Amino acid sequence: MIALRQPGNGPGSSQGETYVEWPIDTSAFSFMGSLPPEPLLDAKTKHQKTGVNGKPLYSMELMCFWEEGAELLTVSFPGAPPVGLKPGMPVKVTSLSLSHCSVDARYGLTFRAAKVEPLGVAGHEGGLA
Repeated sequence: MIALRQPGNGPGSSQGETYVEWPIDTSAFSFMGSLPPEPLLDAKTKHQKTGVNGKPLYSMELMCFWEEGAELLTVSFPGAPPVGLKPGMPVKVTSLSLSHCSVDARYGLTFRAAKVEPLGVAGHEGGLA
């Protein structure tokens, strides 16, 4: 599924922003925290961004491992990071997607998840945006 979002209606979006979102099947990957989660801040206002449901957005660097290698990803997710989400811990990533976004004249790729939590832990904050 590919979703084309119109200006100003995506998670944490503002006027003048559009993006295309692709879901990622994570069944062949494993993830480990690289850096602790941090609030995702708006570059202009320096205030924490919020998701479509008003939950604060956080980002975390994760090592993504698969059969052919590994890659460092910065993944954003809504809600307070669960207890135990820290560097060096295996994590579960729910509903990971890759987004191509444009803000004014700048373009980039972002990784978003519905939830990032310590592996084997369920029912904590960090849910859907």
